Amino acid sequence: MLNGYRPAAHLRGLSLPKEAPSVVTQAVAATCRVAELRRARPGWRASDRRGRGAKPVATIGTHLCEPRPGAVEASVLLVTGERTWAMALRLERHDQTWCATTLRLV
Repeated sequence: MLNGYRPAAHLRGLSLPKEAPSVVTQAVAATCRVAELRRARPGWRASDRRGRGAKPVATIGTHLCEPRPGAVEASVLLVTGERTWAMALRLERHDQTWCATTLRLV
């Protein structure tokens, strides 16, 4: 998603139906922020729009907690080039499947 390999809408099927619009909206916003950063870098070319030639977004740290059984919250430290972000993600277990209920990129 952030590196351009999957569309943000891919998260719709990995989310609860009532939470999917919010999760996808946040994923689209995060993808746009990464794309803007890449366009702002010197030497950017239109061929870089899917992340080719650009530094990929990488995970450099994670922290997990379980606020209650069946729910996991994660904070993830992401980096691309010289820019660092934090992402918050909440997953809940429903019908033997883990579903994203919240996603935020800060």
